[in-house]
Amino acid sequence: VFTVGNQLVETLLRHEDMTRRDAWDKSVDMLKAVGIPSPEKRMHDYSFQMSGGMRQRVMIAMSLCLDPDILIADEPTTALDVTVQAQILALLRRLNRERGISMLLISHNLQVVRRICSRVAVMQRGHIVEEGAPEQLFTAPQHPYTAELINAIPRRVRRG
Repeated sequence: VFTVGNQLVETLLRHEDMTRRDAWDKSVDMLKAVGIPSPEKRMHDYSFQMSGGMRQRVMIAMSLCLDPDILIADEPTTALDVTVQAQILALLRRLNRERGISMLLISHNLQVVRRICSRVAVMQRGHIVEEGAPEQLFTAPQHPYTAELINAIPRRVRRG
């Protein structure tokens, strides 16, 4: 119902003391920051006119426009193809590094967790059962549930 620009600007106007013009300019800057091509044009688009990867980037821009200290990313790569997943993960890593934003990544994709996280907590039925560095958890899991999860990761089958 609303354009991407309207959603971004409204977020800023509700939470920041700024003019509509300043909110518009900051929104364009945020779209640039997350890699949206032609951000000025995209401000006039509706989300249904964008690909899944672009919609995810817009959501990240919306999340970042209020300069948070922490970004909670709940399954940020679900329903995206592998190439777009890699782009979104690279974007999240870059934002973490460049802006100093802490990130809480919630994911069932253990390959994503292993690649992007510096610390991992494994939950079973709402309780943390194991916590540690990714390499520690993936190479020497201490809890049976963690071991089950790791053993369930599909392995490449070698042919020939």
